[in-house]
Amino acid sequence: MKKTILLTMFLAAVLFGLGACGEKSRMDELKDFVEKVQEEGSGYTEEKWQEVNEEFSKLLDKLNEYKDLSPEELKEMAKYQAEFATAAFKQHAGKFMEDAGKAMEQAGAVLEGLTEDNENQKTED
Repeated sequence: MKKTILLTMFLAAVLFGLGACGEKSRMDELKDFVEKVQEEGSGYTEEKWQEVNEEFSKLLDKLNEYKDLSPEELKEMAKYQAEFATAAFKQHAGKFMEDAGKAMEQAGAVLEGLTEDNENQKTED
Protein backbone atom coordinates (compact mmCIF):
# COMPACT_ATOMS: atom_id res chain seq x y z
CA MET A 1 0.00 0.00 0.00
CA LYS A 2 2.81 2.39 0.90
CA LYS A 3 4.49 1.66 -2.41
CA THR A 4 1.31 2.50 -4.30
CA ILE A 5 0.92 5.80 -2.47
CA LEU A 6 4.57 6.69 -3.00
CA LEU A 7 4.38 5.73 -6.66
CA THR A 8 1.23 7.81 -7.11
CA MET A 9 2.85 10.81 -5.41
CA PHE A 10 5.96 10.42 -7.54
CA LEU A 11 3.94 10.25 -10.76
CA ALA A 12 1.90 13.28 -9.72
CA ALA A 13 5.10 15.24 -9.03
CA VAL A 14 6.54 14.24 -12.41
CA LEU A 15 3.36 15.20 -14.25
CA PHE A 16 3.18 18.49 -12.36
CA GLY A 17 6.81 19.19 -13.26
CA LEU A 18 6.18 18.39 -16.92
CA GLY A 19 3.11 20.60 -16.94
CA ALA A 20 5.08 23.54 -15.58
CA CYS A 21 7.81 22.97 -18.15
CA GLY A 22 5.23 22.88 -20.93
CA GLU A 23 3.84 26.28 -19.93
CA LYS A 24 7.31 27.77 -19.69
CA SER A 25 8.36 26.35 -23.03
CA ARG A 26 5.52 28.19 -24.73
CA MET A 27 7.37 31.45 -24.06
CA ASP A 28 10.87 30.07 -24.57
CA GLU A 29 10.61 30.12 -28.36
CA LEU A 30 9.54 33.78 -28.33
CA LYS A 31 12.24 34.66 -25.81
CA ASP A 32 14.97 32.96 -27.84
CA PHE A 33 13.77 34.65 -31.02
CA VAL A 34 13.78 38.13 -29.46
CA GLU A 35 17.23 37.59 -27.95
CA LYS A 36 18.56 36.53 -31.36
CA VAL A 37 17.09 39.64 -32.99
CA GLN A 38 18.60 41.84 -30.29
CA GLU A 39 22.03 40.31 -30.86
CA GLU A 40 22.01 40.12 -34.67
CA GLY A 41 19.55 42.85 -35.70
CA SER A 42 22.20 45.45 -36.44
CA GLY A 43 23.36 43.36 -39.39
CA TYR A 44 19.90 42.82 -40.88
CA THR A 45 18.95 44.25 -44.25
CA GLU A 46 15.48 45.69 -44.89
CA GLU A 47 14.50 42.39 -46.52
CA LYS A 48 15.72 40.44 -43.49
CA TRP A 49 13.75 42.75 -41.20
CA GLN A 50 10.62 41.99 -43.21
CA GLU A 51 11.25 38.25 -42.79
CA VAL A 52 11.93 38.69 -39.08
CA ASN A 53 8.73 40.71 -38.62
CA GLU A 54 6.71 37.99 -40.35
CA GLU A 55 8.29 35.28 -38.23
CA PHE A 56 7.64 37.30 -35.06
CA SER A 57 3.98 37.72 -36.05
CA LYS A 58 3.68 33.97 -36.60
CA LEU A 59 5.13 33.28 -33.16
CA LEU A 60 2.63 35.68 -31.59
CA ASP A 61 -0.24 34.12 -33.53
CA LYS A 62 0.84 30.68 -32.32
CA LEU A 63 0.89 31.86 -28.71
CA ASN A 64 -2.44 33.64 -29.05
CA GLU A 65 -4.02 30.33 -30.07
CA TYR A 66 -3.55 29.12 -26.50
CA LYS A 67 -6.70 29.92 -24.56
CA ASP A 68 -5.16 29.06 -21.19
CA LEU A 69 -2.30 31.57 -21.00
CA SER A 70 -1.74 32.69 -17.44
CA PRO A 71 -1.51 36.38 -16.50
CA GLU A 72 2.23 35.87 -15.96
CA GLU A 73 2.61 34.43 -19.46
CA LEU A 74 0.65 37.34 -20.93
CA LYS A 75 2.95 39.79 -19.13
CA GLU A 76 6.00 37.91 -20.37
CA MET A 77 4.62 37.93 -23.91
CA ALA A 78 4.03 41.70 -23.70
CA LYS A 79 7.58 42.15 -22.40
CA TYR A 80 9.04 40.31 -25.39
CA GLN A 81 6.84 42.29 -27.77
CA ALA A 82 8.22 45.51 -26.29
CA GLU A 83 11.79 44.25 -26.50
CA PHE A 84 11.32 43.25 -30.13
CA ALA A 85 9.76 46.62 -30.98
CA THR A 86 12.65 48.41 -29.26
CA ALA A 87 15.25 46.41 -31.17
CA ALA A 88 13.49 47.05 -34.47
CA PHE A 89 13.11 50.76 -33.73
CA LYS A 90 16.78 51.14 -32.78
CA GLN A 91 17.89 49.59 -36.04
CA HIS A 92 15.49 51.53 -38.20
CA ALA A 93 16.14 54.78 -36.35
CA GLY A 94 19.90 54.24 -36.70
CA LYS A 95 19.59 53.66 -40.43
CA PHE A 96 17.29 56.68 -40.73
CA MET A 97 19.82 58.89 -38.92
CA GLU A 98 22.61 57.56 -41.10
CA ASP A 99 20.62 58.30 -44.26
CA ALA A 100 19.67 61.74 -42.92
CA GLY A 101 23.35 62.45 -42.23
CA LYS A 102 24.27 61.55 -45.80
CA ALA A 103 21.48 63.78 -47.12
CA MET A 104 22.73 66.67 -44.97
CA GLU A 105 26.26 66.18 -46.30
CA GLN A 106 24.97 66.25 -49.86
CA ALA A 107 22.87 69.34 -49.15
CA GLY A 108 25.92 71.00 -47.61
CA ALA A 109 27.98 70.26 -50.71
CA VAL A 110 25.26 71.71 -52.93
CA LEU A 111 25.04 74.86 -50.77
CA GLU A 112 28.79 75.19 -50.78
CA GLY A 113 28.80 74.96 -54.57
CA LEU A 114 26.06 77.58 -54.83
CA THR A 115 27.93 79.92 -52.49
CA GLU A 116 31.09 79.59 -54.58
CA ASP A 117 29.10 80.30 -57.77
CA ASN A 118 27.58 83.43 -56.21
CA GLU A 119 31.01 84.67 -55.11
CA ASN A 120 32.43 84.04 -58.58
CA GLN A 121 29.58 85.99 -60.15
CA LYS A 122 30.12 88.95 -57.79
CA THR A 123 33.83 89.15 -58.63
CA GLU A 124 33.03 89.05 -62.36
CA ASP A 125 30.63 92.00 -62.05
